[in-house]
Amino acid sequence: MFMLRQSLILASLLMPAAAWPAPLLNAGFEQGWAGWEDLDPNKDATSISGHFLSGFKSAKITKETGRFQQSTRVMAASGYDLVAYVKGPGIIGVDIAGRTYQAESAGDGERWVELRVPFTTDTDLDTIVFGLPNGGEGRFDDFQLIATSGPALEKARRDASGPRVYSTLDNGCENLSQLRIKRVSDDGTADPEYPPERAIDHRFEPESRWSSKGSGKTITFDLALPHTLKEVGLAFFKGNERQSIFEVSASINGKDFTPVVDRTESVGRTTAIERYDLDDLVAKYVRVTGYGNTQNAWNSLVEFQAYGCGLGEIEATGDGSATAKVAGLSHFGLKTDQPPAANFDLAGWKITVPIDADHDGRADEILENALMAGWSDRDVFYTDPVSGAMVFRSSPGSAATTQNSSYGRSELRGMLRKGDDSIRTRSDDGTPTKNNWVFATAPLATQRLAGGVNGTLNATLSVDQVTRIGDSAKVGRVVIGQIHAKDDEPIRLYYRKLPFNTHGSIYFAHEKSGGGETWVELIGSRASDLENPPAGVLLGEVFSYQISVTAEERNGVMHPMLNVSITRSDGSVVAAPPLDMSASGYSVANDFMYFKAGAYSQNNTTDWPERDVDQVSFYALKSTHDQPPE
Repeated sequence: MFMLRQSLILASLLMPAAAWPAPLLNAGFEQGWAGWEDLDPNKDATSISGHFLSGFKSAKITKETGRFQQSTRVMAASGYDLVAYVKGPGIIGVDIAGRTYQAESAGDGERWVELRVPFTTDTDLDTIVFGLPNGGEGRFDDFQLIATSGPALEKARRDASGPRVYSTLDNGCENLSQLRIKRVSDDGTADPEYPPERAIDHRFEPESRWSSKGSGKTITFDLALPHTLKEVGLAFFKGNERQSIFEVSASINGKDFTPVVDRTESVGRTTAIERYDLDDLVAKYVRVTGYGNTQNAWNSLVEFQAYGCGLGEIEATGDGSATAKVAGLSHFGLKTDQPPAANFDLAGWKITVPIDADHDGRADEILENALMAGWSDRDVFYTDPVSGAMVFRSSPGSAATTQNSSYGRSELRGMLRKGDDSIRTRSDDGTPTKNNWVFATAPLATQRLAGGVNGTLNATLSVDQVTRIGDSAKVGRVVIGQIHAKDDEPIRLYYRKLPFNTHGSIYFAHEKSGGGETWVELIGSRASDLENPPAGVLLGEVFSYQISVTAEERNGVMHPMLNVSITRSDGSVVAAPPLDMSASGYSVANDFMYFKAGAYSQNNTTDWPERDVDQVSFYALKSTHDQPPE
């Protein structure tokens, strides 16, 4: 934000070389009190308000002790109008040569009222412009000194007709800030439902736009004072579906416009602001001329922004990206026309899929580098074309399986080596490699061999389909996340929905090393005859899970703890009590861990494998680990 001294310098830089008198500084209070004196003795009667006529700020007086003022210069033997806008009760005025001229408004506090104070001068004099209370809370915005007669009016007319010379000093104006736009107008041909004011209301809804049909339609933006203009930003209606054809020009006097963006087309991929860099110039007006779009003759601008530096710098109002529609980008922020690796960091994963392309009798594996290069398969692992989700699809009835399982899967396996083939996936004797991780309760020497210690897996997903046919003990089950050890599984996280239920359950199994399982139900039940769980999870419902292993000290001894939680779409969290794995047999020298995520089918009894499948869509996936000790 500008300090007063800098504002005064810039005012002299941005005015014509021979221009006089000086303008009012910070006339809309966008830089707070810069240029003004706040004369409230207790500093509790005046403030800067967020309610405004234009820009983003105004001055506010709430008590009788409030007063603000600014000194400026006027020309001799001239007439002027001091103009300002007041909302609520307030007084504006001028002190000059011992005389006071003022105007007041009782105000209802609901609308802005223009106040005008005419006055005349005898000689070149310093002038005080002020604002005062009038018996209640009042706001003040957009002060102007307008020449109405005498030499001041003649000079104003000469200045308006040009030529005018503007200059800047080296390094005198280097900021790149959004600039206040005081007013906007067009050529009078806009659709009445979409007037030009909607292009500067800081909103990005489609209905908040300027629209005018035809070639050569113009909309002009007034920056109130000359500024150093460096960039412009435009957000177009349906900017993600079509390209708008336009050019941009700029002017000092509002009559003579210089092209700054030659006729071009918008990107056509987003409804957010598209920014265009300019050769720096001094300008007070910016004009956009539209030539229709690639679908029809309409020119429709949702929002316009100017960027540069000067007295009208304001805080950024946002570029619309938070709510933008982007071609090829879903509302989850995921690309819909790219393979999963374009949305997810798969450098630390390989995938096992229920396909046997090499006819070796086993499920195929695609390693980290191939995944990162964009491998996908339209049947078992792909990007959803609407949501951008990473989709895992397993056909369990006839699927190829891994060596130690009879269930099919489309499932990622954590690979901490991230494509470094010199690191073995695992060792036969169970000692960890840098590709896997261990508990912090494992021997220190074992921790040093591993690629990580403890770990957290975070996922956001939806289960879209589960099997409906087969053995009643197996139907509808799919594993959506795991920690796998050398031989056993410290956790398998299940989703299960029975064929005639609308909602599903979430639960997990903790398997001890060497066998023996503990079952923990989080939502609903794992029972095969469960009635519809009232707080269950629907197919297609987006939720998140977190699986983590931490170490907790109890009576001077470190215990490995398994933590599992589910976060629903409404923000509610269901967490299992921490499970102590001290007796589970994993804090040893010859075991290791890795995360898994995807669709690991748990029903191999369906007789309609082409249709009776498991499908899980992931919208976010991330694993983290502590560094092993040195």
